[in-house]
Amino acid sequence: MQKPELLRIKSYLDAIVGERNPFSSPDQLKRCGDYIADQFRRFQLTVSSEPVPFEAGSSDNILGYQMGTESDLDPFVLAAHYDTVEGSPGADDNASAVATLLEIAYCLQPVSLKTPLVFAAFTLEEYGFVGSHHHILEAKKNNKGFNGMISLEMVGYRDSKPGSQSYPVYVNATEYPDTGDFIAVVGNEPSTELTHQVTEGMRNSEPTLPVEQLIVPGSGIDFTEVRLSDHSPFWEHDIPAVMITDTAFFRNPNYHQATDTVETLDLKFIRDTTEAVAGFLERHLTN
Repeated sequence: MQKPELLRIKSYLDAIVGERNPFSSPDQLKRCGDYIADQFRRFQLTVSSEPVPFEAGSSDNILGYQMGTESDLDPFVLAAHYDTVEGSPGADDNASAVATLLEIAYCLQPVSLKTPLVFAAFTLEEYGFVGSHHHILEAKKNNKGFNGMISLEMVGYRDSKPGSQSYPVYVNATEYPDTGDFIAVVGNEPSTELTHQVTEGMRNSEPTLPVEQLIVPGSGIDFTEVRLSDHSPFWEHDIPAVMITDTAFFRNPNYHQATDTVETLDLKFIRDTTEAVAGFLERHLTN
């Protein structure tokens, strides 16, 4: 596996950050999708665009396929959404995760995987996970399944000040740090095994990165705050999935604001998260 680099990550962010919305900035949304597809091709992935019907006009999921030596195995999905809400340049939400997705694709180029891997840049997450819902339904139409899924959702904001981290009311905050300097792995009970695997794999791959874990009871249907990303449709279809996140509005005051800019991001935090997730995938998908 190749090592992630700050300069490449910054170059992705510079290319992506800016409002990307199907209603107010459809051209920018399209340009971002095209950019992601171009990067996937540079990294020797097989690329396809999956049209997603929507009231504001069709938008595309951008899919990059890294083949596995066991082609009959269901693929594992690593995903990040690339759209934004209106009025926000979307640096943390979710350019930080798209940059991580791209850099992991770069780093895993020389790795011979056993399990196929799909790098999925989903569209229209901000409108109810429309792109990821559509992708699952298309797979089911074609009698295809999934080995598991990781949703990268806001991975670029770190705050080491005491009291900078808050939690949902159903989480026992005394069991977790009060500083927002960790990355979180969130799963539901059916995804418990995958959640543990991802957490331990990330810790082993990048020991300097604090990684915290939360598993919500049952399917997670009653826990709205931890369902706000593209892992949620996978949970609804009983597919093991986790979200990797900086915890969004429980830490980042720029969430869905015009102030969600590149200058607020911690590039080293993104790089370390990239290293941790890529290392997990290398081991998990080659065994």
